[in-house]
Amino acid sequence: MADIAREVVCRKWALEILRYLAAEGTQNYSQIEAEFETSSDVITERLRELEHAGLLTRNEKNARDVRYSITTDGERLLELVEEVYELLDE
Repeated sequence: MADIAREVVCRKWALEILRYLAAEGTQNYSQIEAEFETSSDVITERLRELEHAGLLTRNEKNARDVRYSITTDGERLLELVEEVYELLDE
């Protein structure tokens, strides 16, 4: 799982999506898509990759109501990334 997560977070928009979900809480697809200036295909691909890596969860109540939330692993990953950024800024 760690290899998958490592690969995913290096992809464009992955960390931004995780940060958004950490800050805003559970969001539906259209809310996530509206936040980022990229194609819906890219958003969809990143959401699938992040879910597969265990960094977010997908809760589908019905075909039109799909919500995404960051997992504990996703939150921990963001904490580690922020620590690295802080070290680089020193």
